[in-house]
Formats: sequence, C-alpha cells, structure tokens
Amino acid sequence: MSINAIETLQFNCTTCPSECLLTVEVERDADGAVVEVRSVAGNSCPRGDKFAHQELTCPMRVLTTTVAVSGGDETLLPVRTAEAIPLALHAQAMNLIRGLVVNAPIRMGDIMLEDLLGTNINLIASMDIDRVKVAN
Repeated sequence: MSINAIETLQFNCTTCPSECLLTVEVERDADGAVVEVRSVAGNSCPRGDKFAHQELTCPMRVLTTTVAVSGGDETLLPVRTAEAIPLALHAQAMNLIRGLVVNAPIRMGDIMLEDLLGTNINLIASMDIDRVKVAN
C-alpha cells in the first residue's frame, strides 16, 4: 500500500490585480497527480481559493495566436479563444489553428472557429481587417 505525499506550494493568484501569494497544501498520489487540495491560505477573496483548486486540477488559459488572412489589408489576424480553455488542449488547438486561413473583411469579435475542440468555446477575431482595395 502506497502512502500519498503531502506538499505545500506557493504561487500567485492571477484573477485580479492584488496577485495574492497563495500557500496551498495538496495531497499527491504515487504518480504525482493531485488527489486533493487540502487547504488554501493567503487569498484575500474567495476567487483565490477557486483559482488554486482549478490551477492544480485543470489549469485554464485563454489561447491567443494569429491566423493567415486572404484578401485583406493585413496578412495576419490576431485571434483568441472567447474564454479560457484547458491548458492541456493548447497544443492540439494550435495544430488545428495553424492551417486556418480566413477571408477579409473581418470584424473584431467575429467567430473564426466555432466550438474549438468540442469545448463550446469559439475562436474569435481580435481586430478588424478590411478587404484590399484594388486600384483601377
């Protein structure tokens, strides 16, 4: 019978400008996976506790990158996920996005990919791009 290890971690909460220094006690199994977040201290609001639990069990981040544009006055369009997606999906998402080419015109907030990797979260445009004006 293996005994789980108890570990104390410290990291900053990034949910607000206060960036509280959290002290988190976790229990890990023999493979190093988090079994339980036992306690969270140092947070000045409830968001710190929620952040610590999420960061240690399923870290989430907004993915930002660029995609190629066809027929636009810019060649690259900055895009981002409309909400955070699991960090574990970022490499797979980048492989999908890498081949994406979008057609101008594009408006900020337009959906470039719906339901990215089955997350129910869209990839959206982060700026406007107009069509190239052709001179006569």
